[in-house]
Amino acid sequence: MKILYVHGFGSHYDPEHEKIKALETLGTVIGVDVDYCKGFRSAFETVFSVALVEGVDLIVGTSMGGYMAAHVGAESGTPFVALNPAITPSETLQKWVGTFTDFTGKDRCLTEGTVGNYPDIIQEGCGLVIVETADEVLRAADTVDLLSDVFRVETFAGGSHRFAHIHSALPLIKEHIDHASVVYGTTTE
Repeated sequence: MKILYVHGFGSHYDPEHEKIKALETLGTVIGVDVDYCKGFRSAFETVFSVALVEGVDLIVGTSMGGYMAAHVGAESGTPFVALNPAITPSETLQKWVGTFTDFTGKDRCLTEGTVGNYPDIIQEGCGLVIVETADEVLRAADTVDLLSDVFRVETFAGGSHRFAHIHSALPLIKEHIDHASVVYGTTTE
């Protein structure tokens, strides 16, 4: 099985990160660097093209990566897992408008217009959403309220925005993969 991992805002793909290493127990993990400062369309096209070219079986992302995994998964018909996903980036990215230094040490600029063009998280597709109650950036209760009628939504007590329960989430992700294989006819080989 091939898994595409999508990182969050202001970050980058790190193949040595604990989340990637944990996901590698389920299959081959590839990543993509996404520049969310270029806007929704650019970010979407970057992730979508990698998903199609690589023929991935599952898309997993954290925060804005979870948001993007949902959008690309719904459009491409690929199952996805959204960890602590952003649900309203046009609101939550507001604090980053202007010039800032990202988590990799690069100076970046995010405009009001770019932030305003991000739609809310999509509510369709074959998704599993997992949130942690101690996420200090996004309210887990808001995500549960919005998405629990559409996707399977699971909650872990504690944690953080970066998603600390990846090892505990692996059985849920495996169940999701198996479910997608049976219900949606996806392959995981």
